[in-house]
Amino acid sequence: MTLELAPTPTAVLVEGGVGCGKTTALIARAATLLEDGAVPKDIMVLAATPDAARVLAARLTEAAGERGSAIEVTCAREVALGLLASEEGRAFSGRAGRLVTPIELGFIMEDMKTSGLKQRRLREMLKFFYRNWTELAGGADDDDRWLIPGEEADTHALLKDVLRFTGGILEPEASAMAVRFLLACPEVLASAQRAHVLVDDYQMHSRASQHLANLLARDSITVAADPTAAAEVFDSYPYSEGIGEFTQANGACERIALNESHICASAARAASRLRASLDASAATTPAASNCATAAASFIALEATDPAAEVASVADAVQTALEAGADPSSIYVLAFHPSWERRVARALEARGIATATPVRGRVAAGDYRDLDRCAAARLLTALALVANAHDALAWRAWCGFDDYLANSAVFADMRAEADEQGKDLGAMLDEVAAAAPAESFPGTGIGRVLDAYRAGRTLIEQVQGLEGDELIGAIASALNLTGESGEHAIQLVRALTAPEPKPAVSAIDTSFGTSVPAPAPDDAQTLITRARNRMSAPVFEATEGCVLIGDSAHLTGRTPTTLVLTGFVNGFFPTRDYFDATVTTPDKQKLVRATDTRRLYTAAGKATQRLIASWFTSTSLVEAETLKLEIARAKLRRGERIAVTTPSIYLTEIDPATEPSIPELPGDSQAPRDAAAATSS
Repeated sequence: MTLELAPTPTAVLVEGGVGCGKTTALIARAATLLEDGAVPKDIMVLAATPDAARVLAARLTEAAGERGSAIEVTCAREVALGLLASEEGRAFSGRAGRLVTPIELGFIMEDMKTSGLKQRRLREMLKFFYRNWTELAGGADDDDRWLIPGEEADTHALLKDVLRFTGGILEPEASAMAVRFLLACPEVLASAQRAHVLVDDYQMHSRASQHLANLLARDSITVAADPTAAAEVFDSYPYSEGIGEFTQANGACERIALNESHICASAARAASRLRASLDASAATTPAASNCATAAASFIALEATDPAAEVASVADAVQTALEAGADPSSIYVLAFHPSWERRVARALEARGIATATPVRGRVAAGDYRDLDRCAAARLLTALALVANAHDALAWRAWCGFDDYLANSAVFADMRAEADEQGKDLGAMLDEVAAAAPAESFPGTGIGRVLDAYRAGRTLIEQVQGLEGDELIGAIASALNLTGESGEHAIQLVRALTAPEPKPAVSAIDTSFGTSVPAPAPDDAQTLITRARNRMSAPVFEATEGCVLIGDSAHLTGRTPTTLVLTGFVNGFFPTRDYFDATVTTPDKQKLVRATDTRRLYTAAGKATQRLIASWFTSTSLVEAETLKLEIARAKLRRGERIAVTTPSIYLTEIDPATEPSIPELPGDSQAPRDAAAATSS
C-alpha cells in the first residue's frame, strides 16, 4: 500500500535550474516569515547535506541577523534520528535510536552472509530492500506484502532480525521509520511539528525524507527543487518524482519559476548541455551566454602527467587568489580521493591554506587482522566505555580477529534471544554465566566470551578517565604499539577532537586573566564526534582556506572559481563503465545518467570561472593502481607508460575541447592491454 503525501494548508514550490537562486529565494521566504511575526522556533529549514545546512545557516544569519541565526537549519536524517532516539522512539522501533557506523556495518553484513546467498546476489537484494525502504514500501503499517515469499522475504526477515538484535538503524530506513513513528503517535507528531518548514534541494531527499518534511509542516511548507539535479549526495535514493507528488497533494500549491541564471557563462552553457543530454525536451538553462563570453570564463588545463596537472591546478588557484578571490570561494572538485591529497599538498607547499571534509570511513580497516583494524577496535572500545549496554558495539567487539566475525555464534544466539525475548547484551550476560559449550556446541562461543570478558575488564580499567588520557589508556589496554598502533591512535584522536574554532587570544584583555583550558571530554562526547564524522563528514574549518572535496560537499555552495580536477576516464566515469563484461549497455545508460546529474549539479555552481584539468599519461603501474581507463600503452625510454584521455563528459563542458589520444614524443607502441604490458 502506497503512503500518500500529507497536504499542508499553504504550499509553495520554487522551481529553477542550477544557479537560478532557489536557495536565495528560500532565505528571503524565511526572512519574510520573521518580518510577518513568526518566531524562530516556529521555523525549520532542511538542507540536503550537513555541509549545505551550515552554509545555509550562515546565509540566514547574514540575511536576518540574530533572529535568523536562531532558526533551526538541519537535515531530515538528523531530525529522524532525534525522534527515534527519544524514549518514545526507542520504544516504537525496538532499536537504540542511532545509525550503524561504517565499522559496525561490516559485522552486520557478515551476519547477513549466514543467509547462504552468494555475495553479489546478497548485495543486489539489499539494494532492493534499501530503495523500497526509502520509498516507504509497505505503507504506514510497514507490511511486507511488497516482498516475494521465499528467498526474498526470508532475507529481508533476517536483516530485520539482525538489526533488532543489535539495535542499530541503517541510513536508508531512518526517515522511513521516523515517518511511521509520527503517524503512529499523533501526540509526538503534534509536539514535533513547526508552523513553517522550508526544504532546499527537495529532489535530493529520499521519498521518506520528503514525507517527513511534509509531516513536520503544520501551517506552511516551501520547497526549492530542480528535478534534473536529483543526484545522491547524502540521502540514499533521491526521489525527483516527489516534486510531482508535492504539487498533487497540495492542489493550491503556489509555483514560483526562477528564470534568471546567476552563474558564469561557461557554467550556464555546460549546465544547459548536460540537462539536454538527460532530457532532449528540457528547456535551455536560463541566461546562457554567447560562445565568446562562455569561452572567456572557461579554462582547460591539459597536462602531460599527474604531477604536472596538480601543479597547473595550483597555478590556477594561486592566480585567482592574487586577483583578489576569497580563498573559501574557490572549490577544487577532485574526482579521486588521492587528488584531494595531492592538490592540498601542492597548495600548502605554496603557503595556501586548504580545507577538506573530515572523513572517518578509513577507520574501518580489516577486522580479520588486529593490526589492520586497530583504529576500529579503539573506537569500538571507546563506544563500550561510553555505554556498556551498546549492543552494536558489543557485536563488533566480539567479532574482531575471526575470519567470519563469529557470525555463526551470533546466529545461534540471535535465534535463542528471539525465543526468550532478550537482546544481545542480556544474551551475552546469560551465556557468560552458563556452560556455553553445551548451549552452543561447535560454534566458537569461547572466542566470543573471551572477547566479552576482556571488554568488561577494559571498561572497568578506564572508568573515570577522559579525553586524550582515556584514549591513551584504551590503546595501552589493547596493546596498540608500533607504527600501526600509533597511526590508529592519531586517527582516533583526530576523529574525536573538538571542532576547530576561530583563533582567539589566550589572554582575556578585558579582565587581564588567562582563559581557562577546556575540560577534557567524556567517552560519550568523544564517540559521538567520531560517529558524526564517520557518517556525516563536513568541512569544519573553512575561513581563509581553499576548499577541496567531492561533488556531494559542493552542494549548497556557489564558488566563484570551480576546478574540476582529475577529469579523466577511469576517475569519471569509472573504469567499469568501459568494460562491457561489468557494465552492460543498459546499465551503461543508467551510469551515464547518474554521472550526468552529478556533473550538472556541480559544474553549474561556478559564478565567475569554470576550470577543468586532466593528464594525458602516467606510469602503467600507477594507472593500474588508480584503475584508470587506459587508451593505449607505450614504451618511453624503456618505461611502460599508460596514455589516458580526458573524461567523456568534457565535451558537455566545452564542445571545443575534443578528447583525443595524444602522441607522445619518443614513444614506441606497446600492448594496450595492461596485463600484457606488465608481463612482457
